[in-house]
Amino acid sequence: MGFIRGGLLVIVSVLLFISLLIGNLFLTLSWSLSYDNVKVELISVSNDLFQGQNNLKSIVQEKYDFMKSYCQNNSDFVFAQEGYTFTIPCDSVSKGQDAVIGSLVDNIVKKFYYQEYDCNFMDCFKKTEQPFFLVSQKAKDYWNSKFYLAMMASIVLIVLSFLLVENKTNFPILIGSLLILSALPLFKLNWFLSLFGNSFYGLLSVFFSQSSTVFWRVLIIGIILLIAGIIFKLFKIGFKISEFFSKKEGVSEEKVEEIVDKKISKSKGDKSKKQKKK
Repeated sequence: MGFIRGGLLVIVSVLLFISLLIGNLFLTLSWSLSYDNVKVELISVSNDLFQGQNNLKSIVQEKYDFMKSYCQNNSDFVFAQEGYTFTIPCDSVSKGQDAVIGSLVDNIVKKFYYQEYDCNFMDCFKKTEQPFFLVSQKAKDYWNSKFYLAMMASIVLIVLSFLLVENKTNFPILIGSLLILSALPLFKLNWFLSLFGNSFYGLLSVFFSQSSTVFWRVLIIGIILLIAGIIFKLFKIGFKISEFFSKKEGVSEEKVEEIVDKKISKSKGDKSKKQKKK
């Protein structure tokens, strides 16, 4: 029976590790795809938003002098490029080309991030023929829902592991260790992404920019559980040692019961003798 229980615990632990690992990945994607984070990350890879000669930098360089001239009597500069309409505040034009690029990125991100996509997540790429839905509110909500599913699966597996662990003081040590192990791949994630080259790394970093935040939070929770489990175990060992010496130095529980029984019997015998004398 113990062998079967141990085998089931190993299987549940492996499944829990996989569930936690997937959950960490989904949480990273969800947090990385918040609007403010997407906007900041895309500024650094803004030239990849348009291919070839028509990248954002060349567009701004080509139109910048005209922008400055136009903005002398206007508050906004509006132009169309490759089917997109951009509105650039003249305040940004006065601050230089980098500010204009930032404003363009803000236009692009805001438009595509909050756009209503009438399609399932897996079908959107075929229907829209544009990759922008991947950094949209729809994508964030999709990965967030997957994270909650992974967490529900993890909770079920955690309950099963609690029931299967014979020594309950080992339970927080087990869960803490699995959390720490599931966080470790996130620590080397940036290094892994860099293997794809600078251009791909810049784009992929948008999706995994919060990997270090998720790593540290999961790691800290795992360490806390691990330390708590070790403390519980030490207290249990200390209690057993104390109990052992108290039995050695004092009177055992069985001996106490024997003495009490003798006292009660003696007391009853004394009472019966007194009644006979009367």
